[in-house]
Amino acid sequence: MLGTIIKKEIIGHILSYRFMVTFILFFSLILISIFILTNDYQTRLDSYKASVSSHKEEINKIKAIKDPNQACAELLYNQGLYADRAPKSLSILAKGLEDNIPEEVHTAWWQPSTRKLNKELYRNPIFALFTTPDFLYIVNIILSLLSLLFVFDTICGEKENGTLKLMLSNSLPRDIILLGKWIGGYITLIAPFLVAVISGIIYLYFRKVILFDIEILSRIGLIILTSLIYISIFFTLGIFISTITRKSSTALLLGLFIWVIWILVIPNLAPVISRISMPIPTIQKINAEKQAINKEIEIKKRRISRTMIGYGKEAEELKEELDEERKKRIGKLDKFYEDKLEGQVNICKILSRISPSASFIYTSTALAQTGTGQYKIFKQAYKRFQDEFRAYGDPLGKKRRKKELKENWFHEEELPTLQITKVSIAQDFPLILFDLLLLVVYNALFFMGGYLFFLRYDVR
Repeated sequence: MLGTIIKKEIIGHILSYRFMVTFILFFSLILISIFILTNDYQTRLDSYKASVSSHKEEINKIKAIKDPNQACAELLYNQGLYADRAPKSLSILAKGLEDNIPEEVHTAWWQPSTRKLNKELYRNPIFALFTTPDFLYIVNIILSLLSLLFVFDTICGEKENGTLKLMLSNSLPRDIILLGKWIGGYITLIAPFLVAVISGIIYLYFRKVILFDIEILSRIGLIILTSLIYISIFFTLGIFISTITRKSSTALLLGLFIWVIWILVIPNLAPVISRISMPIPTIQKINAEKQAINKEIEIKKRRISRTMIGYGKEAEELKEELDEERKKRIGKLDKFYEDKLEGQVNICKILSRISPSASFIYTSTALAQTGTGQYKIFKQAYKRFQDEFRAYGDPLGKKRRKKELKENWFHEEELPTLQITKVSIAQDFPLILFDLLLLVVYNALFFMGGYLFFLRYDVR
């Protein structure tokens, strides 16, 4: 009986106009997105390689300066040190925060900066207005809506046509009917999705822009699995809505209302509520306080220079103590800001998880290594890069002031590098498990609700 119902559902959906539209949209949108973002990734990869080469040449120019004091000043004060971040290959599927993380960073004893904003000035501004939707966006917005529209009238539509009453007159158990409709409809829905995704992966393989090792394949596999679970939520929601309504028109309006609230309103409202409930000082205010600390310390150091002219060593020790005080006070300020920001982020995540869209985004971007976790790892790597450069430059700066630098002072291999911690999928999995289970729970709740309402559904 179950097999017959599944077969009937598959054939009925395949022969429908709805299936043809769904197949065309799935196939075209996913393939076009992968094609465009693959080219974008290749461009960013070429830019990264060119930037690495450019920074290598800058280091060679410093090495070519014969005067060691001048070369040291160029490295520590004028030019500083640049480092580059390689783009994430799976940003082709889920861009996430990839565009928000600087492609290159700079550190020096004064005014470290990034070049991201400068690079934006040389890009086509229209690209920022009309961004290419990635695989994540297509599944999150378009496929979720199509999944809901695919089955919104599964039960109420058959009641209107009179076929549901005919099925129940044959003494078919209602649980078998509902399960058969779910399985048959879901197989029909995901078939074009899987065809499109597999075609996209084959395209990536032949383009050879991604190294398909076990790690990458595992991450892609989990992204696809998460997408299938996410799609099934709206498919099951459509069946649930169909069991609590009597007319297809009512089911359609209710489904669209829930989708808008769940997918568009809640995820965008959560950041607003989190900002109101836990406000944090602006970065401008934090920078102003840092500048005030720097100004205060510099005034104290100048005062020492004026009043302790004859106390060479003792004066230098006092100045070093002031530098340590500056470092501690700025460090406390940074920690205060980071703690406040972390609290705001946590509140936002909790509120946004009311919508399965948030759990899907958190899971997919974590698997693609373009999510909030990777953003945090990058910030830690940049901070470490700055600290290592300061530790590297401190003794050189002292020797330079004392004119003790020798001609062979510079060793390129001793320069600090931007070391971004690599996270394996085994380390990422515990972080995504909660959101993954939450998606499964949404599925179970809607199916149980649909089952309970269908048991009492009036087919007359």
